[in-house]
Amino acid sequence: MKPILQKALFIWILLVPFTSPLNAQDTLTVDEQYAKARKAAFENSNYDKARSIAYRALERSPDYYGIRIFIANLFAWEEQYAEARKELQYVLERDPDNRRALLTIIDVESWSGHYSKALEWSDTGLEHYPKDEEFMLAQASIQQNMENYSSAKTTYHTLLDHHGSQQAREKLQALRLQQMKYSATLSYRHDRFREIFDPWNFWEFQLSRQTPYGSLIGRLQYANRFASNGVQFNLDAYPSLFKGMYAYISGGYSQASIYPRYRFGLSLYKSLPYALELAGGLRYLDFSSSQTIIYTVSLTKYLGSYMFTARSYLVPSSEGSSQSLSLLARRYFGNARTYFSLTGGFGSASADIQFAEDIDRLDSWSIGLSGQYPLSNQFNIGGNVGFDSEEFPNFNRERLSAKIFLSYRF
Repeated sequence: MKPILQKALFIWILLVPFTSPLNAQDTLTVDEQYAKARKAAFENSNYDKARSIAYRALERSPDYYGIRIFIANLFAWEEQYAEARKELQYVLERDPDNRRALLTIIDVESWSGHYSKALEWSDTGLEHYPKDEEFMLAQASIQQNMENYSSAKTTYHTLLDHHGSQQAREKLQALRLQQMKYSATLSYRHDRFREIFDPWNFWEFQLSRQTPYGSLIGRLQYANRFASNGVQFNLDAYPSLFKGMYAYISGGYSQASIYPRYRFGLSLYKSLPYALELAGGLRYLDFSSSQTIIYTVSLTKYLGSYMFTARSYLVPSSEGSSQSLSLLARRYFGNARTYFSLTGGFGSASADIQFAEDIDRLDSWSIGLSGQYPLSNQFNIGGNVGFDSEEFPNFNRERLSAKIFLSYRF
């Protein structure tokens, strides 16, 4: 072998380990790359890696529409809607009746809040696939989100007539519930003490209204304690400020001596990553003999069917600040209307100052159980029981409380 050929062979042998993988992706078929991209997305939740693999597959097969729709879904799941539209438009320009692309772009426009555009795409889908169950379900859902309830109801009934769709039946029931904007609740609470005090009794009527801006709640409270009666009026609002943030605003008034004359409350709630919610605010109470400000901060964690909340209270005063901590663990069963909760707390600051003597509390601890259960689509029943021990300057008291309520949606 000539020297020059020997040198070339030697160099080639040295370079083989670095060039043979050439990119292992090139040794895979397009379908195998697609499968690898899906594994990265669905098993490893690595969307960036999945897109990278999928785009390499498209370099070899640009018109593999299933891969482009897959990439569009990945973008949409991360709220990168413009990028998702770009991929879907590529498909629909070349294949206008591509079923998967049409269904996906309806999702993208719905998830991004562009309901009118989503409705147009659903019409396009039904032009290509008349009376199709998936397109009709998508259209009805969009109409429902746009609060066009009569059109949504018509679409669901058409689905039932043509397909006997169980999903349409469930959606129609949910639509009826969504149209119920009001809720009325009547509750009764009884407090019994180990010694010193006679039992206390409380009644409350609450009427709430769901609005496009948040919920509005009016409450009428009646209390009988220390052989005195009193009534208090309250108005609460939970306005939505912007995505991921809402507020709590409350005001109350009473002419009864056992209640504060005025009460106000304000809190801000902010959603955080990792299913967390942070809140902070204050409460103001104006009794005839004193005024009190309570500062509060809380952190809530949602974990599957569970909710955990830790809330602290701070009541500043000239004699020194008082503090307390309350904890809540709640388990939901299938929906937000069915739950069971365990509560507990300790500290000198009352978690719920209702009466003037609560301000003078020196120390306390409490534990309680609560729950709610739906009797029907419109009726809920629930209640709670609790025990607390409190220390005041001149006496101690131990109390057992029980409350029951019935609510009705209409």
